Amino acid sequence: MPEPVVSIIIPHYQTESLARLCLRSIRRYTTQTPYEVIVVDNGSADKKSLEYLRSVKWIKLIERTEGISDRPGEAHKEALDVGIDASTGEFLLSFHTDTIPIAEGWLAWLVGKIDADHRIGAAGTYKLEHKKLLKRLEHWFKAMLHRGDIPREDKPCIRSHCALYRRSIMDELGLKFINETTVTGQGVHWAIEDGGYQSLLLSVGEMLRYVVHLNHGTMVLLPELGARKRTIRKGHGRIGRFMGRPEVHEILRDDSLDL
Repeated sequence: MPEPVVSIIIPHYQTESLARLCLRSIRRYTTQTPYEVIVVDNGSADKKSLEYLRSVKWIKLIERTEGISDRPGEAHKEALDVGIDASTGEFLLSFHTDTIPIAEGWLAWLVGKIDADHRIGAAGTYKLEHKKLLKRLEHWFKAMLHRGDIPREDKPCIRSHCALYRRSIMDELGLKFINETTVTGQGVHWAIEDGGYQSLLLSVGEMLRYVVHLNHGTMVLLPELGARKRTIRKGHGRIGRFMGRPEVHEILRDDSLDL
């Protein structure tokens, strides 16, 4: 087996159906770039999801059982750092179980973006939804009209749902996700730029040709994590429509993708 170019780090908590589709889709659509997948489980108490993850032969599974933050966002950051510490790739891809590759070449495309210039330390998008991005752009425009400038914390940043990082720059700058006081990815985005490197925001439209993000998937399937009723209702519809696609059914039926 060739050495991995990319280490894909996936935090997980009790969402077997999303994990199954995410992992099998990675396996189906990633043939051009050597990679490894490290799934970091944040203390799942359900038997089903852990049984599934333990059965997948080609991933490295790290089962965290203690010292896990009771705040989901912090636990997610911890898991990313744990996965990175256990990884070996030149590039590090933070990934969510509700982010699903849908086209061959998705990872090679991402690597090509970050590898175009050795000063690029990160590449990714702010949101993987056109509607959310348009609302954010409207907010920025109104802020510019009223204030003439936008604070950095209100500007777009690379989020962790599908973000590629150059390990050498992360190591040089000593960056850890758990040190962020912001949403996951924002602090690292700005720290890379403060360190003299570039954080490359990619086109949402182009990214959506390669991956789909079932936004808030874990919180939708696990309402005890605190999602609003409206978010849960809309999320179930979004997940149900995607799971109903014929190509998704085909992937979920193909048990060989776990071997």
